[in-house]
This record gives sequence, structure tokens and C-alpha cells, in this order.
Amino acid sequence: MDRARADASSAAAQAQQADAALLELERGTRVEQVAQGAAALAAAEAQAQARAVTLRKLDVVAPRAGRVDSLPYKTGDQAPVGAPLAVLLVGDAPYARIYVPQALRARVKVGDRAQVHVAGHEQAYPGRVRMIRSEPVFTPYFALTGQDAERLSYLAEVALEPAAADLPPGVPVEVRFDAGH
Repeated sequence: MDRARADASSAAAQAQQADAALLELERGTRVEQVAQGAAALAAAEAQAQARAVTLRKLDVVAPRAGRVDSLPYKTGDQAPVGAPLAVLLVGDAPYARIYVPQALRARVKVGDRAQVHVAGHEQAYPGRVRMIRSEPVFTPYFALTGQDAERLSYLAEVALEPAAADLPPGVPVEVRFDAGH
């Protein structure tokens, strides 16, 4: 008898549960469930928007137009903070980075004309000195006086004309300054 009563109570509870499920299907979802769904949707949209902002921050945009010279890192590498991600060649024409010996430093100045001879090319390219440092590139302690001062060299850049735009970067050059320098 106890078993039959327990079975009857269990069956009644199952019937009540089935009636509640039927009423929910007939009357629709509750207001609380709709509010929970709306909150979940708003949270998902906010998360998607935050990730889109993060993705836009990770876009790499060059500050000006140019040609890519090198990419120091491979896909998947993590570059240090502040490190260049790409090296660009910009401008209409390349320039030659040269070292002017101390003996010529006093005679070479910004704006001087020069002839740039590129290794492997017969033609000399005209250029102008666009920058020359006033401090030597390397100053050993013993080169500050006397004849050792002749060992000093100064970094300079010679801008080439647009005719040299197709020259590859990094090729060796020899520069001769006009007016016998």
C-alpha cells in the first residue's frame, strides 16, 4: 500500500510537471527569461565590439607610402615593444649613407654636389649632400689628439636624383665630391 501511495504521488508530481510544461508552451516564455536572453545578447554584442576595437588597434598602418624593404619578424613571432615591424623605403629616390674621413670633413657641407658610383653600374648617379654629422661616428680615446685625429669619420647622407629610384638598397657605393673633394 505504501508503495502504491508513493507511486501515485510520483505519478501526480510528474503530471503536474507535464501540465506546467504544457502551460509554458501554450502561454509562451516568461518575462524573466526574455530579460535574461536580452541581457545575454547585450553582453555578447559588447564583447564583440570590444574585440573589434582590439583588432583595429592591432592593424599595422605605415605613416607614409613606401616600398617594404624587410620584415624583421615571421608570422607568429612576438616583437618587443617599440621594435619596428617593417622597414620601408620611402621617397622618390634612395640615398647613400657614407662616412666622410676627417681630412675631407672641413670641405664637405650640406648641399654639395657629389657623384655616386654604384657597384655593378657603369653610370654615376648625381646627388647632393643632405646631412652630415658634426660629431664623429666613433671616437677612440687615443684619437683625440695629434695624428690619430685623422682616423675620425663622420656620418653623411647623399640624396640621389629620381633617376636612381630603381636601385636596390644596401649596395656598396663610392662617392666623389665635385670640386676636387
